[in-house]
Amino acid sequence: MLVVLLCVLSVFRVSAQDVEESDSKWLIGINVTAYDFYSPKLNQFSSFKKQMAFGPDINVTRNWFKTGLGLNINLASPSSSFLRKTDASLPAVNNYMLFFGPGLVYNFQNSYMIPAKCAVAPYLFANFTGSVAQIADLNNDVKFGFGIPVGAGINFKVADGVAINTRAGYAFGITDYYENNIFWSMGATLGIPHKKDVKEPEPFVPLPVDTDGDGIADESDDCPEVAGLAEFNGCPDTDGDGIPDKDDVCPEVAGLAQFNGCPDRDGDGVPDNLDECPDVAGLAKFKGCPEPDADGDGVPDSKDRCPNQAGPLALNGCPDRDGDGVADIDDRCPDVAGPVSNKGCPEVKEETKAKLQQIASSVKFESGKNVLKKESYALLDEVVKILNEYPAYSISVEGHTDATGTDAINDKLSEERAKVCADYLISKGIAADRVTSQGFGSKNPVADNKTPEGRAKNRRTEFKLHIK
Repeated sequence: MLVVLLCVLSVFRVSAQDVEESDSKWLIGINVTAYDFYSPKLNQFSSFKKQMAFGPDINVTRNWFKTGLGLNINLASPSSSFLRKTDASLPAVNNYMLFFGPGLVYNFQNSYMIPAKCAVAPYLFANFTGSVAQIADLNNDVKFGFGIPVGAGINFKVADGVAINTRAGYAFGITDYYENNIFWSMGATLGIPHKKDVKEPEPFVPLPVDTDGDGIADESDDCPEVAGLAEFNGCPDTDGDGIPDKDDVCPEVAGLAQFNGCPDRDGDGVPDNLDECPDVAGLAKFKGCPEPDADGDGVPDSKDRCPNQAGPLALNGCPDRDGDGVADIDDRCPDVAGPVSNKGCPEVKEETKAKLQQIASSVKFESGKNVLKKESYALLDEVVKILNEYPAYSISVEGHTDATGTDAINDKLSEERAKVCADYLISKGIAADRVTSQGFGSKNPVADNKTPEGRAKNRRTEFKLHIK
């Protein structure tokens, strides 16, 4: 009967394309399995025993078709149809039993031994199986055991993804409560289909156009009509400065990226193309040229107090004609050397100061009047000489009286007498802006007004020289 079934099923054929498309990596098997525990127990294999267990068997297999290897997970439940025999060597009655566990499958239909399109697919298997049994003779205690079933089987393909399956084998018990047994089964195997990737024919792609012949297709070439370099997307770099010509403001002269490819010869931060003095360092606000220095004294105009007159840096660019260390612009006596403390003018000699003091005390007026006595003119002429000797100086004429008379009379008299002296000096050629006069009356006495001698000293005229 088995031979007839093989012959009938071997006539089933499917095309190579159908087999390729329907090959399944995952298979589900549903079988009915018969288990013979007695023959191994009695060591009598010449004939099968009648007391066999039957039950469903479900397995899931993962195949790797090119190698033939597969992983199998099996779950079987043989029915408890064992009958107690008078022979004490026979196994005890089970109320139920359950087999479960993983295993390996080797499929001969792996394109190496049997072509994938063949309808007959033999295989070998080996499982590591656990069992759960409720033993009637042990007060229905539940016991666990482990065994190793091995065997062979055949799948007969009858349709796309459907095969009839038969298999047989022997199970070796490796612990108590797992009896050696012979088993065989019949059922069906269903493949979970998956569609294999089918390569689409590569479309015709025309050769890219490369107008400038630089090896970069026009569609990727930023400069399709000028041969260039791949690193610049097909654009040239004529001056070799690493900046493509299309972005280089100075494409013929190597320059710096910060100046868009232009050089800066003088290193002043102004690129040569914008620098009006490219060989002399300057400032950006002066278009790359140094700061203007109108008088050429080395002091830039922005720091030069005298931008149109050459002068030393120490005097902020201003000249010092008399060399006294006071710039002419600040020197009240630019042509005569003098100390800084005296605004650049020479100091009045001590003997001159003494002479001026003597003259001032000797000038006399008519009693109670603002009229100079004749002998006073010669004294005032000496004051004129001193002013001519010190042209940078001005003179203040101060009039003073004693305490005789009222303040109003004394103030007016002292002011008039001071003015008479000032007018005389001006009449002798002294510039009016160099002479001032003021009367103080009796407010600033230098002696005691209670004595004739003291009052005589308080009636006086004072001359004070000062820088204009």
